[in-house]
Amino acid sequence: MSGKTVYLFSLLVFLLSCAPCVPNRAAAQLNGTTHDELKPLDPNDPQLTFSFPIRPGEKPFRFKVNLDKAGSVADVSIFHEGVSTPFQTLKACGRAGLTEPINEDWGGYYISNLLGHADLNFDGFEDLELLDYAIPHLDKKIYCIYLWDEKASLFRYSKELTDISVNLEAHPESKTLTVSEDWQGGAWHESTYRWKGGKLELIEENSLLGDWSLQEDGKCGFEYTCSRPIKGKMVITLEKPVCTSEEMDNLPDCPVADATPAPKMPSERPVVEKNN
Repeated sequence: MSGKTVYLFSLLVFLLSCAPCVPNRAAAQLNGTTHDELKPLDPNDPQLTFSFPIRPGEKPFRFKVNLDKAGSVADVSIFHEGVSTPFQTLKACGRAGLTEPINEDWGGYYISNLLGHADLNFDGFEDLELLDYAIPHLDKKIYCIYLWDEKASLFRYSKELTDISVNLEAHPESKTLTVSEDWQGGAWHESTYRWKGGKLELIEENSLLGDWSLQEDGKCGFEYTCSRPIKGKMVITLEKPVCTSEEMDNLPDCPVADATPAPKMPSERPVVEKNN
């Protein structure tokens, strides 16, 4: 499979996976109601209130997710302990086509994941993850990210993290962040970032892309690819056709960048190693 074919297929899979999710419609069909008859979630429902400290040992903040008239997430208000007036209200990103009104037929998966937190820049303080979109059967979550600014004692919107926030995970032991996505049929993609000079830097990219329907005589349906930074450029360090489901479960380790020769110019996507 050529690099162009892999790219076009992965783009198609991504667009299909980003189609609006309709869990409440499915639930409505099961209980005999229509989508328009679904009862919006009570704005004062206790499930919309969260609490956690931004640093171990400190008093927790209270977070109240607010809904607009249509039942979609509007913003989140943040309160100091014992105080009824919020010290900050943060708007939801509201990316077009990624949200639906929250109603009583939403499962616990959605509501429990409306607000998350993690130390995403490894400064010792918890940062805020406001759910934009979710697909439970793919375990896919997209977030609106706010980082805690200790000097200002406020959360600040992070466009950098929001732009890459599909299934965002922090790894304190290595001070890295991973974003990943799985698609039906076994395809997946994962990227790893680290902070450098206050900016995110991509340091790893691994993927298994394709589909068995693309398999032809002499060609495999999937391709496993590893990329690493070499002299400031992301370079493919391994390409491997994957022809059977057994191979999908026994993928080789990705070569480390330090052991890989520098890319030859002027090729834009040099292949350093290729296994058949």
